[in-house]
Amino acid sequence: MRFSKSLFVAFAGLGLFACSNEDVTNNAIEGDAVVAVKIQDPAMSRNIAADAWGTTEVKLESVKLVLTAQTGGDTKTFQASSYDTRQALLDAVNKHQFEGVRNPSKMEVFINTEKSSGWELSEIVNKGLAEPLYASAAANQFTGGTDTDGDGIKEYTVSLTPEHTVARLEFGGIKHIHTASKPCMFKTINIDGLFLNKIAGTTEPSDWATAQTNIPAHSKIGESGEDFMAEAGTKTWPAESTNCYGYNIIPVTSGQLPVLTVCFSNIELSDAQTQAGTIWGNTDKKGYATVKNYKLDLSGVSETETQNAYKTAFGVGDNGNITKFPAGYIYQVKSLEIPDEAIGTTITGAEDVHIIADITVKEWTVVEGTVEWN
Repeated sequence: MRFSKSLFVAFAGLGLFACSNEDVTNNAIEGDAVVAVKIQDPAMSRNIAADAWGTTEVKLESVKLVLTAQTGGDTKTFQASSYDTRQALLDAVNKHQFEGVRNPSKMEVFINTEKSSGWELSEIVNKGLAEPLYASAAANQFTGGTDTDGDGIKEYTVSLTPEHTVARLEFGGIKHIHTASKPCMFKTINIDGLFLNKIAGTTEPSDWATAQTNIPAHSKIGESGEDFMAEAGTKTWPAESTNCYGYNIIPVTSGQLPVLTVCFSNIELSDAQTQAGTIWGNTDKKGYATVKNYKLDLSGVSETETQNAYKTAFGVGDNGNITKFPAGYIYQVKSLEIPDEAIGTTITGAEDVHIIADITVKEWTVVEGTVEWN
């Protein structure tokens, strides 16, 4: 897998074309002008195969162009549902022209959104890979002013760089593990689902039932839970390796990171545990495993310069722990092995056993890794 040296791969290439006898910085266009927009495909990389795990291609649901001008300003919205393919949508955007324009002052592009800033968790949590993107350019950013095609009309261009707004966490390969030398401590245990806890602006739930009513929406597994004892060490959740449980979040650049919490029910201790006097402290037979740390896995990144850039972006210290989830990245944890000792009786998980999530980095950007459980 190839990784870009650049942490943030911006898409530019929105161009404005207008006819004018004045210098563009004066923002004076005499006579009617035609303004056309050229938007480059907003995919941050093209080196990763598409599957149910997040790829680096931003999903396009809509593209809205807004031209502000003294005369001829207008809004044009392109909906993906009106086109057969993603490329057809982009081609339509590229072919569109604003006609009869005089004295333009700003061009804006809204992708998958109606807002220029201030997105809230409820607005992005279920958007999947349709990340909201926005960019604008004022008249003093127009460049050019030459007639390149001999039609007597001067042409101007402006490059826009949309800012990323979302970080995405994806989890898969959840597995129950124990060894022959250390028999399983449970007779029965079901896995009910998982959710992200300790997200800014959300209420911290006390149990799985409450978590299902909170934002972000949970990833539920089965109606009443599936047997977590079945095929221990081999069966995984989700069952298909190409699938994952994904959450969009507001970027975290400091403070508390979201805590992945896996929820269990129908817990009965093994006969050996019962005979030894062990009592499961949750009378509702519930259990929880939580992530303590996310660690950066750079095994697929060979260049030291790129490794250091990722470490800086994610606030990674000598212990390898990630302390930031900046926007524009998909963080993937493809293997989550949960030992018995990581399952505790409260929503905070076990107190003295930690499960680590190793995260590997790719550029929208995608980051893969593992977690450390509490």
